[in-house]
Amino acid sequence: MKLETLADHAGFGPARAAGTHAPSPVFIAVMVLGGLIAVWCGASWAFNVRGIATRRAENIRQRYQLGGAQLGQLDRSPSMWAQPWYQRLMGAFMAFAGLVMVLAGAALWHLG
Repeated sequence: MKLETLADHAGFGPARAAGTHAPSPVFIAVMVLGGLIAVWCGASWAFNVRGIATRRAENIRQRYQLGGAQLGQLDRSPSMWAQPWYQRLMGAFMAFAGLVMVLAGAALWHLG
């Protein structure tokens, strides 16, 4: 396909009638699907399902300590990213952002 036809297919090209600003159904579907995935992953991360946040924090802590050992710094204090509470907080933010994406996609679907 040419670039013009891709733009027309996505709903951004000159083929759209003047005054119509409805988003493409493909864009809405991708937005809602991405939001659902973010809610699922973020909630499992925030609620520490199967120890994912604890495991991730431990992996970060080990990489941080290994990097310090390679630099000759054996007494490096762990960073904030290597804490399980921080990983769970990031999961909560991810779940909230996914929920916003799903609600925005639903609003666009009803407006379009």
